[in-house]
Amino acid sequence: MEFSILMPVYKARDYLAASAGSVLSQDFSDYELILTEDGSPDDSGAICDALAERDPEHVRVLHCPHRGTIPTRREAIAAARGDFILWLDSDDLMEPGTLSALHELRLSAGDPDIILYEFTAFYDDGRPDDNRPPLFADGTVFEGEDAKKPLYELYIRGNQLDALWDKAVRRELFQEDPSDYGPVLANPYGEDALHGLYPLTRARKVYYTARRFTRYRIRRDSVMHEFDTARLDQRFNAGKFDFFRPFMERWGLWDEEHLLLLKASSYRGVLDGILYFMTEDGYDQKAVRRYAKDFVRTHPELKSISRSRSLSPKQSAIFTLFAAGCFRIMTAYIRLRRKKAK
Repeated sequence: MEFSILMPVYKARDYLAASAGSVLSQDFSDYELILTEDGSPDDSGAICDALAERDPEHVRVLHCPHRGTIPTRREAIAAARGDFILWLDSDDLMEPGTLSALHELRLSAGDPDIILYEFTAFYDDGRPDDNRPPLFADGTVFEGEDAKKPLYELYIRGNQLDALWDKAVRRELFQEDPSDYGPVLANPYGEDALHGLYPLTRARKVYYTARRFTRYRIRRDSVMHEFDTARLDQRFNAGKFDFFRPFMERWGLWDEEHLLLLKASSYRGVLDGILYFMTEDGYDQKAVRRYAKDFVRTHPELKSISRSRSLSPKQSAIFTLFAAGCFRIMTAYIRLRRKKAK
C-alpha cells in the first residue's frame, strides 16, 4: 500500500463527511484512510463507522477513549500500513488529484523520504482564499545535513514547515520515533511541530513542490468559542523548548539566537490569539486589552525579542508594537487589510 491518510477525529460532526469525502474521491486507489476517533461526545464516531461500512476497502476506524491529540496521533501512526503517511484534519480538504500527483512525484524525484507541499487557507466567513508564497523553488531537493539547514531554520521559526498536513512522510520515520511525549501531554499546544521533529531530522532526502494539495479551513471557532485566558496562556508552551532541545543540538542550532527564535514562535501563538480577539466581533474588548497589557507586563523579554535582528521585519514590527502597547494601531491595520481584500 502506498499511502496512509491519518485523520484524528474529535467533535467533527459538521465537517467530517466532506473531509473524508475529499480523500475517498481521489483518482488513486492504493491508500487507506484511518479515522482515529478520540471518544468524541457528538456523533462523529457513528459517522466514522458509516464511512467504513460504505467503503471498507479504504476506510479503517479506530475508536479510542478520549485522551487528547498526542495519544490519538500516536495510535494512528502505529496502525498505519502505507509506505507514506499523510495527515488531514477532520475539517480540512484534500485537493483533487493529490494522491496520484504524489505518486508521480515519488517516482520522478527519486523516492525521497519526505515530500513537502503547499496549501490553501480558506475561510468559513467568505473571505478570499489565502495562498502564501512558495517557500522554495518548485522541485528543490534537500539531501544531507548541510542541505537541510534551511528547513531546520524555518522549523524553529514556526508557522512555515511545522504543520503535519503539508507533507508526505515515509511511514518508518513516524513509527520509529523514540521521543517521550509524556512531559508534553499536559499542554499539547503546537504538538504538530513535536511530531515532525524526528522525521525531519532522520530524513535523508526531502523534496519540495510548490503545488497545493491541502485546503486548510480557518473557522471562526478554530481559535476558541469564547475569550479564555487560560487557553491563551497555554499557547506560550515552554514545555516544547525541552522537547526541541535534543533535535536542535543535533542540528547544531542550540544557541542563544535560535532559542530566541523558538521562544518568538511560542510568543506568536499568544499574540496572534490576542489579535484575533481584538479584531473579531462579539468579544469583551476591555477584557481582551486588559489581558494583553498584563501579558506584556509579565513577559518583559518581548522587548528584547523585538530588537533581535534574526526576526523578519513583519515579526519585529508585531513584537515592537505589542511591547509598546500599541494595540489600536495593529487592529486598525488588520481591519484595513481585510476591507481592501473584499
